Amino acid sequence: MSVNIRIEQLESLFKLLIEKAKNEQIESISVETDYYWIIMSSEWEDFNSDSPPEPCVGSLVDDWESLQKILTGEHIVTYLDYERFASILRAVSETIVPSKEISSENNYDD
Repeated sequence: MSVNIRIEQLESLFKLLIEKAKNEQIESISVETDYYWIIMSSEWEDFNSDSPPEPCVGSLVDDWESLQKILTGEHIVTYLDYERFASILRAVSETIVPSKEISSENNYDD
């Protein structure tokens, strides 16, 4: 099974998510963590292996600093920045509404 993700739809979804935060008067989010576990791309969808994937350590501080360099023009955008951005989005999501709260409420419409 595959998923066809259109860039236009990604853009629309992201705008809606940003709009939701703005409507709730969220102007900034203070993430109180740096290091996180990440599974390498080559392993994260390999369910045929006899052993579970080995997690690596990522750094939100490093990710954010790298992304900030794009905004200042010091770096150009690379495809690795999708992973960095995804990690930041995950941290933002967990800061706004931790997944443990969502799973206990079973309400995804908030």
